[in-house]
Amino acid sequence: MQTSLSAYSMVETNNYPVYRKYHNGLSWFKITSPATFVEIRKMGSRYLISEHETKILPERVMLNDLLYDYSAFAVEIEQAEYDEVERLASH
Repeated sequence: MQTSLSAYSMVETNNYPVYRKYHNGLSWFKITSPATFVEIRKMGSRYLISEHETKILPERVMLNDLLYDYSAFAVEIEQAEYDEVERLASH
């Protein structure tokens, strides 16, 4: 069964977490549910880890794009890559 997506709705999936990173290599994402994600952002030689819960439409659209329409700005990554960046960011 195929589900239609709009920019305003997300499809439930049981395949969480999902890992992505921006093409520029400065942000990594661990998407833990249709409404929550963790972002690690590299700023110079430092890292910022932020936990997000999507509450407003722009946040939901961003998360929807990261899940389903990401090829123009992000790539799928393996958990091992995310974990390594998280390890670096935690030190």
